Amino acid sequence: MAATSRFRPRTIAGAIVAAATIIGAVSIAFGFFGSSVEAFDSVGHFRAHLSVVVLVLALLSLAIRRPMAAVIGLVAAGVGLVTTLPFLLPPSGTAEPSAGTPVYSMLQMNLRFNAPDRSPALRVIADTRPDVVTLQEVTDDWRGAFEALKAVYPYQAFCGSYGVGGSGILSRRPFLPSSGLDVCEPKDGLVARSVDFNGQAVTLAALHLEWPWPHKHWQQIARLRSILPDLSKPVLLGGDFNAVPWSAAVTTLAGAGGLSVMRGIGPSWMNYDFPALPARWFGLPIDNVLASPEIAVLSIGTLAPTQSDHLPVLVRFTVARPAAPPPVAVVSR
Repeated sequence: MAATSRFRPRTIAGAIVAAATIIGAVSIAFGFFGSSVEAFDSVGHFRAHLSVVVLVLALLSLAIRRPMAAVIGLVAAGVGLVTTLPFLLPPSGTAEPSAGTPVYSMLQMNLRFNAPDRSPALRVIADTRPDVVTLQEVTDDWRGAFEALKAVYPYQAFCGSYGVGGSGILSRRPFLPSSGLDVCEPKDGLVARSVDFNGQAVTLAALHLEWPWPHKHWQQIARLRSILPDLSKPVLLGGDFNAVPWSAAVTTLAGAGGLSVMRGIGPSWMNYDFPALPARWFGLPIDNVLASPEIAVLSIGTLAPTQSDHLPVLVRFTVARPAAPPPVAVVSR
């Protein structure tokens, strides 16, 4: 009896580790079915974090001779990491444009509606001098702050002020005259303008999605699915999606608009109640950039934090001009 009681705590601990490994593995699997069940997509946002935890648990299960749990955990963690690391790790190299191709830049920023100090965000814009800026959580106070940038960014568009503020665009390059291309969907956090990039029209859009299920995330996505296909190509869209790039939410919107989800941004958000956990290493990659095939991204990544709980994202890109139509053959008679 003494021997049995002595080993019972170890047996119970082993069972707990094995059970936790399997539960974590099942949670990772659920995240792959987010397009069918909204709640599963909310779980899937944490796939990368869950994969690391399950990997550790699987190794512990292996050490304490729980082979079944270990195998299940290792498979689930492996699949989870393979499908998330391309979005989390920086690109292996920086692409270079062909000679004579103009290179542009876009800065994507969630400003934080109640940022205690606006100057760090304004300083990032001044230091990077991007061609265009996409913004979220733009309050009336933030709009007033951007008045000081009118000399450099004379073209400004804002839409909505729901909840924590609306979406906005700043541009050093002219907005093209409205011809049905201007978009303002205040209920859905979307603003878009046609911008002149050296004679090439590009639809620039800023988007702010609400929090995922059980919030009204998917109702917003359902409405946007009928709006994004109408955006004139090329399209470059930056936003706070409140969703990770591998999620059903982001891939659904990208598919609806004929856009690709840009990889390599990495984690960009961390709740400001946890200042000791840097967003760049422990956060969620919910600030995303989508682009149509005509946009070639040369480099992409986060910048140093401002007073927001989101990191700024800087994108360098080129725009492919439409191919010239083939010459019309002249038939002599």
